Amino acid sequence: MRSQQNVHHVGLYCRLSRDDGNDGPSMSIENQKQLLLDYVAERGWKVYDVYVDDGLTGTNFERPDFKRMKQDIEDGKIDCVITKDLSRLGRNFVQTGYYTDEYFVERGVRYIAINDGIDTANDDNDMAGFYHVMNEFYPKQVSKKVKQVKRATAKQGKFIGTYAPYGYRKSPEDKHKLIIDEEAAPIVRRIFEEFAAGENARCIADRLTRERIDSPRFHYYKVSGKLPPPNIKNAWLSTTLYQILRSEAYIGNMAQGKRVNVSFKTKQRRVIPKEDWIVVPDTHDPLIEQDVWEAVQKRSNAGSLSTKRLSRTGKPSLFSSILKCARCGANLAYSEHQMKNGGTTGRYRCQSYQSKGKTVCTAHTIHDAMLAQVVLNDIKRYACLTEDERIHNASVLMDIKGGEEQESSKKLQRRLQEIDHRLGVIATTFKKLYEDRVSGMISDEMFSDMMSGYTSEKAALQEEREKVSGELEAYRDIEQDISTWLELVAQHEEISSLDRSTVLELIESVEVQETFDADKKRHLEIWINYRFIGRIPQKTERNALHGVPLGLIAS
Repeated sequence: MRSQQNVHHVGLYCRLSRDDGNDGPSMSIENQKQLLLDYVAERGWKVYDVYVDDGLTGTNFERPDFKRMKQDIEDGKIDCVITKDLSRLGRNFVQTGYYTDEYFVERGVRYIAINDGIDTANDDNDMAGFYHVMNEFYPKQVSKKVKQVKRATAKQGKFIGTYAPYGYRKSPEDKHKLIIDEEAAPIVRRIFEEFAAGENARCIADRLTRERIDSPRFHYYKVSGKLPPPNIKNAWLSTTLYQILRSEAYIGNMAQGKRVNVSFKTKQRRVIPKEDWIVVPDTHDPLIEQDVWEAVQKRSNAGSLSTKRLSRTGKPSLFSSILKCARCGANLAYSEHQMKNGGTTGRYRCQSYQSKGKTVCTAHTIHDAMLAQVVLNDIKRYACLTEDERIHNASVLMDIKGGEEQESSKKLQRRLQEIDHRLGVIATTFKKLYEDRVSGMISDEMFSDMMSGYTSEKAALQEEREKVSGELEAYRDIEQDISTWLELVAQHEEISSLDRSTVLELIESVEVQETFDADKKRHLEIWINYRFIGRIPQKTERNALHGVPLGLIAS
């Protein structure tokens, strides 16, 4: 451990969030940076690096450059961290206190908050706890006020969402008003009409994909002029259709307040019961007639994706239309059989095998009770996670789903900061050149030449900034999908059995794989593809039924 009195390598940390934007120019990143550099220069210390998180909240520590600084601390490259004030480090009372009172101290890292007079090398930091509380109080009050404003706005029937529902767009004159998107509206009407006529949602989605009609997400990128992420397929999903089919927006009603943040300290959100939604009728032009809407809701609420594979009750079986053969891709068809004791048992079999025989595929037979138990156990594992475990799982899923994009996101954020800094320098240079021209320090010809070069550079940087911002936004969509899924599954903490509506709400598809070993024992493996996040490609997360004797599961 280093002595805190001999500081040689300093990490300067600057942060500014949108919530801090009203605090005046003294809070700017450049102002913070200059203050810190002057402070270090006066003492003859060495700056190892400057870490900047611009536009990021202080209520959590999921910030790219803060994490980079932590890694440099772990690698022994920094023995002092300096911020303008304590709130720049963070506005979360508990977490910020952990860093100042434990993390830095345990690693022999001196921490200094200049304006607050905090220095961990001294013993007179009694005010630190007070600052922690006040720094957290500020974003808490801001969050409370924002929620109040949004709720009041929603009650007025004004749109408060980030993205307009597919088929609509925000009015250029009033972002709180929805107007019809003439390009996407016919697709919405077609979806409702075909589903109301008895068409399968999966078939509708497949047909739209085959016809190369842009999915809602790709349509958004197209109309906004942004580039879609390379790892996202332009394909329609049955879950997307159900979101559209169940949205009251298409009959002219504004239904909002469906989710709320768990806390101002986290991005996690919980779903609000439908009876507590804020619903204001007739706020915009409808796309769907009331009778068509009612017919669709009646069919949708029955959980009917198709009229085939019904149980003896006449309703679709638990996994109807979402259970797939991993080998050939066909559906696994449901059937019921009478047992000797008078009861019935259900099972699923590959349709290709049933219709074309073993030359095409194998049976892939699995009993409905066994499959239901495997799926139920998997859902319960995620539904019963603690808050900390959910945060950890979100990070793990981000690593998996984001892949290389996560590292790319950090690079993009750094590049965005570089671009903004350079644009600021150019703006200052423009002003200086104009002043020099007026004062006669430079000739008109020199002024024109220099302005031409800077103008070209500015245009190129602005174009690059738009591209980088679009790529960053695409990455955040992945984060939102993960967050939505974790919130969705968390609502089923008390789940003890499966029903059709829960399966449709949480799962996109289930795949069954059948193999045989040298002893001719049959092995079944089950993969669950969840809504929003798909398959979780971790060995520990894969459900497998190994070594089940064929006689126990064969008909």
